[in-house]
Amino acid sequence: MDYNIDVFVSYSRRAGWVKQWIDNHFYPNLKKCLEDEIGSTSVFIDKQMKEKVGLPWPDLLAERLGESRLMIPVLSPPYFESEWCVAEWHTMEKREKEEETPGLIYPIVFSDGKKFPESVRNRQLCKFKKYNNPHLSFKDTEPYNHFYREVKRLARRVSKRLDSVPPWREDWPVLKPEAEKPHIARIPRYGV
Repeated sequence: MDYNIDVFVSYSRRAGWVKQWIDNHFYPNLKKCLEDEIGSTSVFIDKQMKEKVGLPWPDLLAERLGESRLMIPVLSPPYFESEWCVAEWHTMEKREKEEETPGLIYPIVFSDGKKFPESVRNRQLCKFKKYNNPHLSFKDTEPYNHFYREVKRLARRVSKRLDSVPPWREDWPVLKPEAEKPHIARIPRYGV
């Protein structure tokens, strides 16, 4: 077996406009720009799991990350408040350490940066803050041309990183947050 996914895009769904920005602008441009660089490519975002309705999503998400060459986390303050995002980050960080291959995490900053953990702030971060307009009308503005050029530059760098990814291993570490305990609602008792 080999990798099935070139790039795993990690982001917090609770992060304001991040999901819309990824769906409307970042994902389609990244995918096409990577195809210009390396040909057929696979870029994973979690909306692609809709075809797996009814299956346990935590296992599927962990499986997809394990099949991925590298990860692009889209950073915003809620990213590090999400147990799943932190688990994805630590999974790839652990792989970097085990294989002594830095650069399997290619972080881009959607917003803020001051509240990120120090270990994250110590990495080179690719900043997209000035291009984080999620609205479809952004495509009709002058800054969109600059955004496109930045995504094109990102795709070039990512394609070079993909060349240095270690061979796939079946036993890649995949970390998950601790299992959540189901919440059992108490039925109110009336007249007691």
